[in-house]
Amino acid sequence: MLLNRNVNVAENNDRIVLIGPVLPFRGGIAQHTTMLHRALESETTTLTLSFTRQYPSLLYPGKTDLDVTLGDYRENNVEYVIDSINPSTWKLAVQKVLIFNPRLIIFPWWHVYWSICFTWMARQFRRNGIEVVFLCHNVIEHESKWWKKIVAKFCLSNASRFFVHSQEDKRNLLGLLPYSNVTVYPHPINLHFPDPLGTKPRRAELEILFFGFVRHYKGLDLLIQAMGAFKGEDVVLSIVGEFWKDKATFVDHINSEGLDDQIDIIDRYVPDDEVADFFHRCDVVILPYRSATGSAVIPLAYRYSRPVIATRVGGLPDVVQEGITGLLIHGGSPKEIEKAIRFFRENKHYFSKSNFKLIREQLTWEKFTKSLLNPVKNEQEQKN
Repeated sequence: MLLNRNVNVAENNDRIVLIGPVLPFRGGIAQHTTMLHRALESETTTLTLSFTRQYPSLLYPGKTDLDVTLGDYRENNVEYVIDSINPSTWKLAVQKVLIFNPRLIIFPWWHVYWSICFTWMARQFRRNGIEVVFLCHNVIEHESKWWKKIVAKFCLSNASRFFVHSQEDKRNLLGLLPYSNVTVYPHPINLHFPDPLGTKPRRAELEILFFGFVRHYKGLDLLIQAMGAFKGEDVVLSIVGEFWKDKATFVDHINSEGLDDQIDIIDRYVPDDEVADFFHRCDVVILPYRSATGSAVIPLAYRYSRPVIATRVGGLPDVVQEGITGLLIHGGSPKEIEKAIRFFRENKHYFSKSNFKLIREQLTWEKFTKSLLNPVKNEQEQKN
């Protein structure tokens, strides 16, 4: 699992600060920041500052933003000091950074909730001549309102350059801040996720996996409608992830269509060890999204050599090699989803494990980190 790792801590004069959520906070952003922290440690002298609290409980729609399976775990060489609603802790974080005297500050960006905290800190750093980089997971939130774009622009304008994981996010960013310095690098693959234990037996000739938080933009309702065409066939869908709302509506639909023996719902946060077995058991991972910038689910599928069926929205086509690592379909149509599933079932032998070897070698944390630290040098080396 992500806890089991050996990190070679670099000792050099390149001093970098990373500010963001790491383990035991859960979710894709925390996992991403944790892996970046470890990669930075092997390349630079790194100070990573994380949170004592991310969100007040009233503002977080899930059960908890902590991975309760980790108990009192704290990531090595990380200082947990920032409380999102306590400005005195922001001041403490800035003081720690100024004493550390880095050349570069990296902020992840994924939600406008952080705009006040991050804006205040970024301005303190810029006044002291420190470069600020925003690593944008979502420049504009899914299902975003107009005022959130204004708030995002207010905060992001404090950076000198940006990193994004998709061309869609680059377009969104340039729409807010034209002429920005933006580097696109696909989401690295987390090879540190555990190997599967094989504890989940197969239940059908075709096993389909929908993974991650359930939100409207992800199109789960369309997938369930498509599954109606497979009633009585040897096809099973696993829905693995927390429902933030409307679970009863989905369950009622499944039951009314008589699909309760073909659709399995696991409505909870799943720890890494169990994640491995869900991906190992499935034949294909499906992302029937209505909209997207990118997705951490696709590199996770590639970690376990599993192809994906994804809609042609946002940044998803950037990382799906059609006929090699997956299939791309037009969004918004249960019929299109059904056709893709049937096509995959008839041709799944083409998606062999060897298809994923090269992409795993390309999308490493080491290469991503080097590009983040020095994008110009990295681009020159790749051309040569």
